[in-house]
Amino acid sequence: MTRPRLTAQVLAAAVLLTGGCANPTYQAPAAPTTSISAGQSPSGLAADSDGVLPTRSAATDPAAATAAARFVGLWARPAVPAARWRAELRPYAVPAYADLLDTVDPANVPATRITAPARVVSASDTRAEIDVGTDAGVIRVVCVRGDQRWLVATVGRNSGNRR
Repeated sequence: MTRPRLTAQVLAAAVLLTGGCANPTYQAPAAPTTSISAGQSPSGLAADSDGVLPTRSAATDPAAATAAARFVGLWARPAVPAARWRAELRPYAVPAYADLLDTVDPANVPATRITAPARVVSASDTRAEIDVGTDAGVIRVVCVRGDQRWLVATVGRNSGNRR
């Protein structure tokens, strides 16, 4: 095993162990919602930790939030056999992230259900960050537009936002 592969596996395991998951029967909302709170710009987007305001297209594609919720819903099944869990997540992830998921034991995923609908935090025509509330905290899902559809590129816990 090469060092980059090992590093990728360790990172994937860390993200999944500290992340959350959800109930696969959850239905994503028809359109993502955004809200403005203290410290946010009038566009409703919070600045990243480096102070840069992410961009959002004029009409956020609701399919990005749907893809994120679907992925989290499938991810939150710790009792599913690992091979089946991975096979069912693979079509919703970019190939590199799907490969990282091959190193994960689904029994280590702590969340069991979605507690809040998917909410677009920032988006452009090709990338979207979506928060999905779970019983283990808020999960930040980064989706990228693949061949005419949205695919999950990364998943992690959003420690700054609890729902």
